[in-house]
Amino acid sequence: MRPKALFFDVDDTLVDREAAFGRYFERFMARFPEVFPEHRRAEDLVTLRSFDERGGRDREAFCADVTKTFETGLDAKALWADFQSNLADFVVGDPKLAVWLRELSKRQPVVVVSNGFSGTQRRKLLHADLYHSVPEGFYSSEVGVEKPDPAIFKAALAHVNREPSEVLHIGDDPVRDIVGATRMGFATCWVSHGREWPAALAPPTFTVERITSRHEALVEVLSQWT
Repeated sequence: MRPKALFFDVDDTLVDREAAFGRYFERFMARFPEVFPEHRRAEDLVTLRSFDERGGRDREAFCADVTKTFETGLDAKALWADFQSNLADFVVGDPKLAVWLRELSKRQPVVVVSNGFSGTQRRKLLHADLYHSVPEGFYSSEVGVEKPDPAIFKAALAHVNREPSEVLHIGDDPVRDIVGATRMGFATCWVSHGREWPAALAPPTFTVERITSRHEALVEVLSQWT
């Protein structure tokens, strides 16, 4: 049986958030050269990424760490407002992924199931030229719960009117995406970005390294699922 509906995470799944994060902070560091000397910016970016934990960190804690470590004069609230308002502008789309997803969405339901503020996530999809292919989205800021809470998956499942066994959920977070979707009875595809799967967790149904710039790997997964 092939999937009759596909659910996608956004960050580091459909959208290369890690690259957008780097571009945003390269510009941010250039705004404060006295705080971020040019010779140290590569090292400082590594520190910023460690605070962020691939977007998994609590936003208040992330911004507090950044503003305490790098004294730019911004407080945590101002940094978060700037980051949330501007990160999507640094997303770069993958034209081949956009074409493929556009065709895929004509054949079966394709929806987004994402944590985060819906406005920001939709803007990322717009910048990646993906929004019109996947306009249907279930975002934690609108549903009221975050993955791995089953309620957000149930909302998406009710929308597509499919059985859990007919759904493939694709995402990069082992717990929020894969464990959460597995508990719902979905098949899962983990976007690993070269990471090792946590040994303490039951493994995903499928694994691909990435989708942006390499969507052919997901095409192969879909062709293998029987």
